[in-house]
Amino acid sequence: MGYDVAFIGHLDDVQAYREALEALRGPDRPPLTMERVRQLIPRMQPMPICDVALRSARGFDRHGIYVDAFLLPTPTWALRTALAKVRAACRQAAETGARIGVLGGFSSIVGEQAGARLTDEFGLPFTTGNTLTAAVIATQIERAVSDLAAPTIAVVGAAGDVGSGVCRILHGKGFELLLVGRARPPLERLSAELGGQRVCSWAEAAPKADGVVLVASTMHGAISLEHVRKHTMVLDAGHPPNAQPSPGLRYAMAGRVTHRHKPVGEIPQFVEQGGAGEFHACLVEGEVLAFEQRWEAFSSGRGNIRPEQGNEILGLARRHGIEPAPLHWMVDSLSERLNEHAEAAAGR
Repeated sequence: MGYDVAFIGHLDDVQAYREALEALRGPDRPPLTMERVRQLIPRMQPMPICDVALRSARGFDRHGIYVDAFLLPTPTWALRTALAKVRAACRQAAETGARIGVLGGFSSIVGEQAGARLTDEFGLPFTTGNTLTAAVIATQIERAVSDLAAPTIAVVGAAGDVGSGVCRILHGKGFELLLVGRARPPLERLSAELGGQRVCSWAEAAPKADGVVLVASTMHGAISLEHVRKHTMVLDAGHPPNAQPSPGLRYAMAGRVTHRHKPVGEIPQFVEQGGAGEFHACLVEGEVLAFEQRWEAFSSGRGNIRPEQGNEILGLARRHGIEPAPLHWMVDSLSERLNEHAEAAAGR
């Protein structure tokens, strides 16, 4: 049976890979140590892992395959090394005979850097999934601050593909924005495009925002929430999470969706990465395009996401029973959760 869509992704950390690899090995094999997994992942080559059954709310099915890039985000990750792994994963996806490929997590960040070259190189349309992600995040933040009059939203990572898409969508809905990022020139260009929305540092934005969207390409917990006001709602769309612990804040993971008929993978540890039966919107964009039989790189390059595209792909997702996930607010559990991530990354 031929595949309709190839999902290219990676897991968040060493602990997640340990659990997934042990599922592959089976219960009769001795457990892997964290240090052993840490040594293995950089050496492992991207490969197809498992089939994924997809069912639309409209009553028809598609056939997917999950390809893991074995791309472990670390503070020392290098674009050149990551691009080599993503290209290898794309080659594996093309060799499966899939009709469309979709990149998730850091794979999509690398893919946006590569632009349309992946599609041209492998003869398979690759979408980064960023348009659906931006539309889902914008919907989630709009819901989160719906009780506030004229809320101000800080977008950290505003110059990126997802970040700029979120900004355009929210600006179109009348939100006041604070644009935060590493480099000022692209933020200034975005500000000019959006009628002069304010460019500022994170230190300036944190105490002024009613809502925060974290879409920066950072490692586990690299962004401090120390100066964010207690009532502020923080939506972290990082994969892995961008935020550091700050007890008492209203904090939730964003950029995830729910399904009326959720995808079913042979090895759930690789496929169900969102938790609570939720899935990352970036990968689901490929599923939606497969349902629609639109074999195209819907999202590609950097800074191309417009509100009309976001509305289109979100509308298509809803046609097939796919909705932005509800936000699961964490307060005191945030510190515990991120400390667990830090311990997993350190191998303790």
